Amino acid sequence: MSSIPIPPIPANFLGAGSQTISEEDKLEYMEMPTEMSTFDVNSKIYEWDESQDLSQCKEFLERIHFQMLNYKIDNPNLSFVVHGLDENNLAYLNTLLGEGEVSAIINQKEQIVNIQESIFTGVWRITIIDNDNNLVSDCIEVGDIPEAIVMLNQKNSSKVIFNSALLPENVINAPAILTELKEKREEHGNLKTSLEAINLTLLPHTEDDLISINNVLGLGDTVILSRGYGNCRITSTGVSAIWWVKYFNSTDNEILSTIEVVDIPIVACAAQEDIESSTERLKEFTDEL
Repeated sequence: MSSIPIPPIPANFLGAGSQTISEEDKLEYMEMPTEMSTFDVNSKIYEWDESQDLSQCKEFLERIHFQMLNYKIDNPNLSFVVHGLDENNLAYLNTLLGEGEVSAIINQKEQIVNIQESIFTGVWRITIIDNDNNLVSDCIEVGDIPEAIVMLNQKNSSKVIFNSALLPENVINAPAILTELKEKREEHGNLKTSLEAINLTLLPHTEDDLISINNVLGLGDTVILSRGYGNCRITSTGVSAIWWVKYFNSTDNEILSTIEVVDIPIVACAAQEDIESSTERLKEFTDEL
């Protein structure tokens, strides 16, 4: 897995509830990269050599597989700290896991959480690095989505706060959209049991509409890329459980833009059958070691 530059996410995010718009304001979103991968925990590229002792990796993978056998996504995620592997075993693990369809970065004040789904859907590599690019933790997590994404997002404000009187006069749908988001966020309950999506692509709106919505919701600290349904880019807002979800075609032109009220957009999540398939495939690879 190769290291990547951390996307330039502003340090001073717009707070949820800020809504004053001047003539100099323009619509700005967190810059979203087109590629992401996890922190480079080992630059060594594994080269197959039958003389290499990979028993450390085999034992580690067998432990993961055993706990995956009866795992259900309704249960808490499984977590395995990556440790006790020498250079060759770690290199083999990195090569085996590879890079799957979903990746994410959570840019916090003092640390950065890098998330990369492996080629085994529902099996995630999660590394945390500090501001000096030192590795803080390295683990493998099994579940529909890494728990850190939801847990850290839930620390944001749960309120959509705005005053229609302070919005620009030429907005068209911003007041109605914000009112609906406010109501849906208040109704929002259990994890992934409800989903409300506002399709901005189908709604007439002005640039000031988007600026107003963006300023009220604020910018979050999470970017998720999902390639399972084309090219989907998901960004958190300053309000928990409210996400911008945008779809792009092969030439990187936006084809669909929505705002979802949900703990985590389903497009980023693995399904139960995905994890069951990954369990079988992981067994096949482990048996060959």
